Amino acid sequence: MSGRVVTLGSQHVYATAEEVESMARGQGVTLRHHNFEPHREPALAARGFVSDRSLLTSLGFSDIVRVDVSNYEACDEILDLNGPETPPALQGQFDLVLDSGTLEHVFDFPAALRHCCRLVRPGGRIVHLTPSSNCVEHGFYSVSPTLFYDFYRANRHELADLFLCRIPIDLPRGEWQVFDYLNAPLRMIPIGMLDQSIWFTWSVSIAPDRFDDSTPQQGFYEQTWRDADQNDLKDAGGIAEGGKAERLLKAVQFSPGLTRISSSAIGKWRTFVNARRVRRHQLPYPSVGRF
Repeated sequence: MSGRVVTLGSQHVYATAEEVESMARGQGVTLRHHNFEPHREPALAARGFVSDRSLLTSLGFSDIVRVDVSNYEACDEILDLNGPETPPALQGQFDLVLDSGTLEHVFDFPAALRHCCRLVRPGGRIVHLTPSSNCVEHGFYSVSPTLFYDFYRANRHELADLFLCRIPIDLPRGEWQVFDYLNAPLRMIPIGMLDQSIWFTWSVSIAPDRFDDSTPQQGFYEQTWRDADQNDLKDAGGIAEGGKAERLLKAVQFSPGLTRISSSAIGKWRTFVNARRVRRHQLPYPSVGRF
C-alpha cells in the first residue's frame, strides 16, 4: 500500500502496536518502521490503542488527509459532505478514500457518495464500513449492501469486496463474522429474518477513469422490470442456468397458466429455503470467516 489517503472524519483504531504488527505478519504485510502514536482519545490511549495516522503511515501511505465538517478533532480539511461541490484541490487526489463509519451521519447520503467518487484517483479504492441493522439512533441511516452494489456498478466502479458483517457489541475485542454478498447466488433476505446482532456492510470499490455521476435504480427491481418487459417468466431472484427451476419452466412454457403457477411455486420455495437458512443464522451468502 502506498500513496495518499483521505479519511472521512478521524478514524478509531482498536488495536495496540503489537496487535497491528501481529496482524500484519499474519497477512504477509510488511509495515513501515516508525514509532506508533497513541490514540487521540485518552481512554483508548490508556488501553494502548494507536492513532489512525500511525496505522495508515505504518501501512505505507505517504500522506494522510482527514476531512470533516468541523475542526473539533483537528482535521486537515473542512468539507461538508452534504454540500454539492467537492473542492477542486481535493478532486482526484487520493489513492484511498476511507469511510469507516461516517456516511451514516451525513443527511445527504448521495451527495457524500459523490464526494467519495470525486476524491479518488482513477484506479484508487473507496472503502466503506456502514451500519446495516440494529443501530437505531447511531446515525441517520442503516443501509443494505445493494446500495453500494448498485451505486458503484452504475458508475462503472469495479467491486472488489462487498461483505455483510455480524459484529460484536464489544467492538474493540469481539469476533466478527463475515459473509460474502458480492459472490452470493441469491442476495435477497426475507424481511425480518436477520437475527438481533449488529450488522454492518463492508464495501471496497475500484474507481474507473472518470466519474459519470449516474443515479442507480435498485438492481433487484431492474431485473424484475427486464423480466416483465421481455415476457421472461423467471422469478425476480433469478433462475440458475441449467438448474431444476429453469428446466421446470421450460417444460411448462407451452402453457401460460402452468408457467405462472410454476414461477410462483419457485418463488415461494426460495423464500421458504432462505427463511430457514436465516432462522438457523445461516445467511444465503458464502462465509468468509471469523475475525
